[in-house]
Amino acid sequence: MESAAPRLRKRKAVEYIEDDDNDSVDEETPKKKVKAAAKASKVKEKVEKPSKPKASTSSKGIKKTEAIETKTSRSKVTKKAVEKDVDIIDFNDNNDHIHNVWDEAEMLAQVEKIPLHVAKNLIGLLTEGCTLPFIARYRKTAVDNLMPDRLQELHESYENITHLKKKVKSVIETLKKSKKLTPDIEKGVLNARNLSELDLIYAPLKTHSLSLAERARNLGLDPYAVRALNGEYIDLNTLCGSNEELATIDKVESHITHIVADIIYKDTRVLEHIRGLKEETRFTITSNRTKSSTKDKVDDKKKLDNKSDPDNYKLYFDWKCPSHFVKPHQILALNRGEDEKILSVKVIVPDWFYNRLERFCLTLWKSNFWVRKGLGDAYNRLIKPWLSRHVRSDLTATAQKEAVKTFTTNLEKYLLTEPIKNRIIMGLDPGFRAGCKVGIINANGEKLDACTIYPDLRQQKAFDPAAKQIKDMITQYGVELIGLGNGTACRETELWLKSNNICDQVPIIIVPEQGASIYSVSKEAQKEHPNMDPNLISALSIARRVLDPLGELIKVEPKNLGVGMYQHDIPPKMLETALDSAVEKVVSLVGVDINTASQAMLRRISGLNEGRAKKIIEYRQEHNGFESRAEILKVTGIGKITFQQCAGFLTVLGSSEPLDTTIIHPESYKIAKSFAKKIGVNIKDLTKPHFPQTVETKILTIDISETSAELNTDVCTLELIINAFKQKKYEDNVITFCKPVYSVAVQNVDQLKEGTSLTGVVRNVVPFGCFVDCGVGDNGLIHRSNLGGHQTPKLGDRVAVTVISSPKPKKIQLRLDKILN
Repeated sequence: MESAAPRLRKRKAVEYIEDDDNDSVDEETPKKKVKAAAKASKVKEKVEKPSKPKASTSSKGIKKTEAIETKTSRSKVTKKAVEKDVDIIDFNDNNDHIHNVWDEAEMLAQVEKIPLHVAKNLIGLLTEGCTLPFIARYRKTAVDNLMPDRLQELHESYENITHLKKKVKSVIETLKKSKKLTPDIEKGVLNARNLSELDLIYAPLKTHSLSLAERARNLGLDPYAVRALNGEYIDLNTLCGSNEELATIDKVESHITHIVADIIYKDTRVLEHIRGLKEETRFTITSNRTKSSTKDKVDDKKKLDNKSDPDNYKLYFDWKCPSHFVKPHQILALNRGEDEKILSVKVIVPDWFYNRLERFCLTLWKSNFWVRKGLGDAYNRLIKPWLSRHVRSDLTATAQKEAVKTFTTNLEKYLLTEPIKNRIIMGLDPGFRAGCKVGIINANGEKLDACTIYPDLRQQKAFDPAAKQIKDMITQYGVELIGLGNGTACRETELWLKSNNICDQVPIIIVPEQGASIYSVSKEAQKEHPNMDPNLISALSIARRVLDPLGELIKVEPKNLGVGMYQHDIPPKMLETALDSAVEKVVSLVGVDINTASQAMLRRISGLNEGRAKKIIEYRQEHNGFESRAEILKVTGIGKITFQQCAGFLTVLGSSEPLDTTIIHPESYKIAKSFAKKIGVNIKDLTKPHFPQTVETKILTIDISETSAELNTDVCTLELIINAFKQKKYEDNVITFCKPVYSVAVQNVDQLKEGTSLTGVVRNVVPFGCFVDCGVGDNGLIHRSNLGGHQTPKLGDRVAVTVISSPKPKKIQLRLDKILN
């Protein structure tokens, strides 16, 4: 649908009632008028800015009209500002007013709708070097007890604000150098609230070539455009001249229209109104199949990539939806389809948007004709394309946030998989042609052996050399547990282990192996296992995912973990940040043993980085481990600030200070000991099994508010101490590895048909349902419409499902029957 911007008929001259505020205009020739304007401009420049260098030839047109434009436009802006209570910015000092306009705390409070003191406190803590996990746990009072997820949102918003401030400064400096900066443009730039609004103003100015408005101004037409917009009579015939650009009245009128359009869309009041209208508007998103995607592939040798298969986007070939009803995964699908040139996506702006914008603009300037003509040009050429980009950008940002939220929610649950400690574990990475890779680790995660065996998974032989080989390894190393990767040939390998009586004495657990093979060829893997076959590293990684899931999974690039939605379409930096945030959040719950944590784990601890983690490990190796938290200060490169940030997240098991094994920060040790004495418990018993229950009983009779006041601390700190006293290791939010729950009768996709009953494990949860591993290779989808009134299963839940019909034969669609215990 086209915009409602009317096609205005061309007029040669326009008469309006003269504005009493403007000076009367004489009937000099255009050349005389331009000379007079230039003279006035030069006089004013000498008075106000005597030290400013002389303007270049290319900017003479702008300089000639500056005096008249400033006098006319400022008087009207001031008048409107008084009526609408708008702050006027003084542009005489370009260095100071940026800081006056830009208060990060005020903008953060406004954008995120939080109290100003919370915004100031958060920014102050971040400026001091505090990390979000530290603030969320040890400075909760300063931020009104906001949850970690909310703090993460505020931090991202604050980063966007600081980035915008830097961009604004950069834009102003660039425009100064190019001599394109005017007071009106500068005001518009300073009042932009996001990068999209800044782009609306800056985009036409950032090219080396002159914009239409600048070309018109260089012809000396700016003062006439300003006066015409303010209601003065301008005879366009008198502006025609020998210059080719001014040869006809039509060309003169077109140039003045471009200047008027530039004035209108850069006006801060108009931008504010557009911003308000945008919030009220319900745009429509449409998509259609592109013509190029309908062409048949002639070359049969080139197989069609599944990601580029147009049938994947069949739903969107003729699709429309109001923007506020579009789901995040639909936006990501549309974006991917558009990137692959399969879909053409458009934003439809309703007609009333232009009509209301026009009515508003008519109240700002006196010339109805030039407002309509200039706005019509600005709307179709600049405002409408900007609206489309802005709407798409907002929807994409929201979709990416939802995808990241889905990713982190699943990832946190995945990272909290209960470790199986103190076992010698065999990891099996199954396969057909390449054989089955075997990796054995000891209770500390160190490699004992790694090799490849070639079991006959398709034919049952009376004697299989591979079976004897694996039995000998189990006996030799005392293997107590087998972790079997859930990828290709998993079911066949499981049956092979059973048929050869290998798992009679050694239990088997199914381990999600997403990302293991990609990790095995990474630089980090090669550092750990130099000159080792990547296939064998993969088997060792599967074994370590049983022993220490958190420590092993953080080594994998997040988009390859298979626990999100459209991970490959999310900016890598955003995903990496999400991984760090999720890891830090999990660490804050379970803590990390500084004497066993890997470098990959340590570098993600609050306050630490790659270099500091490396120094900690070097110190640990030199001194045979840390004996207390206080000893961390002896590590080179770790000062008081870093220690403050990391100490509470690093535990030292076996320390002479019992509190070193808890999440209690060293700065609160004195309070914790006073509290223990007050409730009558011995701090030395903190690691004993009965301690949490004893504390639970003792605190029933105390008032936390009164007690915190007595101990000269705040309620949040005391609650943290109580929780630390009561906490059992891995007591919350953990999932366990599942013993095989696959249906014995079904082993591959070819055996599936509608109505088949299966059992499986939930491997991924997304907004539109969840994916279930049923042991047939590909994960099946339980769409949210097929949950049957049940709650959405959580990651790691065992479920009973039924196969239902699918429009795509290769896609397994499931209906949830029940969640198994």
